[in-house]
Amino acid sequence: MLRQAFIVTEAFILRCLQHHRLKIIYLLHPISAALLLFVVGFYVWYEMLYILPEMCDTHGRFYMLNCFLAVYLLHNILGNMICCWRTDTSFLAVAKGRRQPLASEAHLWHLCTHCQMLVPPRTWHCRLCNTCILKRDHHCNVTANCIGHANQRYFIAMLVNLTLGNVVAFFYNFFYIFKVRLPFFSDPLILLSRFEGFDPVQYLNSLKTDPNWLIINGIILKLCVFSMVFVASQLGIQLFMVSRGSCMYAIRDRSYDLGFWANWQMVLGKRMFWTWLSPLISSPLPKDGTQWSMASNNYTKKPA
Repeated sequence: MLRQAFIVTEAFILRCLQHHRLKIIYLLHPISAALLLFVVGFYVWYEMLYILPEMCDTHGRFYMLNCFLAVYLLHNILGNMICCWRTDTSFLAVAKGRRQPLASEAHLWHLCTHCQMLVPPRTWHCRLCNTCILKRDHHCNVTANCIGHANQRYFIAMLVNLTLGNVVAFFYNFFYIFKVRLPFFSDPLILLSRFEGFDPVQYLNSLKTDPNWLIINGIILKLCVFSMVFVASQLGIQLFMVSRGSCMYAIRDRSYDLGFWANWQMVLGKRMFWTWLSPLISSPLPKDGTQWSMASNNYTKKPA
C-alpha cells in the first residue's frame, strides 16, 4: 500500500510539473527566495539591535566583533546565493566542441528523451528548468535553478554559513533567556498556567521583566531551533553525498567515488575548502562535467 501511495503521489507531482511548470517557477521561486532573505534579515536585526545590547556594551569590542561576523555571514549567504543562481550548470553551457561524445566515450553517453539529444554520464533532465543538468543533484527553489556540477560549491557554502548563523543566533537567544533565569516563562504555554491559579504576570512584574517580551523570545528561540535543524540536516546530506562521490539524484550510485579528498576537489575545485571563506574566491574545477573518472571499487551503481 505504501509503495502504491508513493507511485500515485509521484504521478500527481509529475502531472503538476507538466501542466503548471511556469506557474510553479513564477510563484514558488520568488516566494522561497524572499522567505530566506526575510528570515536572514530578521535574525540579524533581532540579534544586533535587541539581544546583543542586553548582553554587552554596544561600544565594546565584543559587539564590534559580532558586527563583523554579521557582515561576513551576510556576504557569504547572499553572495553564494547569487553565484548559485547566476551559474549555468546545464549541458548547454558546455563548449560546443564537447557537446558530442568522443568515439572512446560514446558508449557512456545516453539519450535524453525530453531534449532528444545525447548527454554525458551523470547528466539528467530537470522538468522545472526544462533542460539537462550536469551532475544534477536537485532543483533548489531558493536559488531558482538546479544544483549541479558548476554551482554545488556555492550551494554548500551557503548552507555552511546559514548553519553557522543559526548556531550563533541560537546560542545568543538561549543565553539571554538563561541570563534572566526564566527559561520556563519564555514559553507561549505560559498562558495556560493562568488556569492553575498562578498569575505569571504578577511574578514577572516582581522581577521587572516584561512577560510579552519573554513570550516573543521563546517563540523566536523555537523558530531558531527549527531553522537550525532544517539547514543543518540539508548541509549534512550534502556533506555525506559529496564525501562518497554521489548525489541526491542517484544516492546509491558510488561508481564515481574516488576517495574523500578527490571527491571534494571535484566539487570545490583547486582551492578546496578555502572557497567557503568567500564566493569571490576563484577555484577552477578539474572536470568540465562531461567526463568522469570511475572508481576502482565495485559499488551499487545506478545507470547513468
